[in-house]
Amino acid sequence: EPKLLLGAAFVWGVVIAGGGAYILNTAFGIGIYVLTGSAGAADFSTTSIVAPIIEEALKGLAVLVVFLLFRNEFDSILDGIVYAAITAMGFAAIENVLYINRGFESGSWEGFWTLVIIRVVLVGWMHPFFTAFTGIGLAIARMSRNMLVKILAVPIGYTVAVITHSFHNTFSTVVTGVIG
Repeated sequence: EPKLLLGAAFVWGVVIAGGGAYILNTAFGIGIYVLTGSAGAADFSTTSIVAPIIEEALKGLAVLVVFLLFRNEFDSILDGIVYAAITAMGFAAIENVLYINRGFESGSWEGFWTLVIIRVVLVGWMHPFFTAFTGIGLAIARMSRNMLVKILAVPIGYTVAVITHSFHNTFSTVVTGVIG
């Protein structure tokens, strides 16, 4: 794939998806807190519902832009996975900086290294995995001759991305300690 296009997808992940998600997730979290008066409800709702929907939409938009504007570069399922993964790696890079910094601020070097191991080593590929489903959906829509498949592939791919993201976030929120 063209390096410039891959670089643009990565930058989209950092700036548009990462920055947009930070702003929107925060705004929705505050809104949920105002409506419920519960920090726990706001945290859980934002983590398990709001963040997966917003983050997968913002990352998926980059893949959609490549799909629409650079059709010659988007002609296989692997292309869908690659553009989704590169965008998601940009997103994960900026999100990891945020989380790892919070770990350092709350737990000094122990918190820093704990979050480096969790965010980079243990679940470093989670965002590319989630967003790959959106890329697969777009690729299937591009390659299929069946109109029903073309119509359903993209929302199904996006939905699977959101569900896997939500499952991960919910599981890691509900199950605490070393196991979580």
